[in-house]
Amino acid sequence: TTPNEPATPRAMSKAAGERGTASRRKAGQASRRLRLGAAWTFTRHLLEMVLAMIAGMAVLGIAIAVLGDPPGYANPLVEYGLMGAFMAAPMVAWMRHRGHSWSDGMEMTAAMLLPMYALVIPVELGVAGYAPGLSEDSLMMLSHVAMIGGMVTLMIYRWDRYAHGTRGHRA
Repeated sequence: TTPNEPATPRAMSKAAGERGTASRRKAGQASRRLRLGAAWTFTRHLLEMVLAMIAGMAVLGIAIAVLGDPPGYANPLVEYGLMGAFMAAPMVAWMRHRGHSWSDGMEMTAAMLLPMYALVIPVELGVAGYAPGLSEDSLMMLSHVAMIGGMVTLMIYRWDRYAHGTRGHRA
């Protein structure tokens, strides 16, 4: 109630309603901040993993430039297997640094590699012609898109781990 308004039940109800509106507004703002914070944590984690993967690819590129192609590298299964290993190792190391468990790292590696191999195997078997746009020439770009897609899918499935931090997930 205002100082000049009598403390009638109607005036008191009006004052309580105004306080309730302010509380709901503050709660809505806090909820919005939490959602934005979760979205940023999710996005930051994805970007950190991608940067770690790029670092792994750079190491592989330098190793191949210095040492030459390893045996069997002409086979896409070997080429993409090495690429996946060199990308997964620093990604898992970074995840461990950020507090994730080994099982989180292995799960993320599977989420990254399985979609990639779902594209590599048909190309290797020569049946890629049945999938529009999939060819040996497009495989590198499509496999990277598939990797990121698999990772994002897992991260959405495990939203609490990747949007709200690790807080005790390490095992």
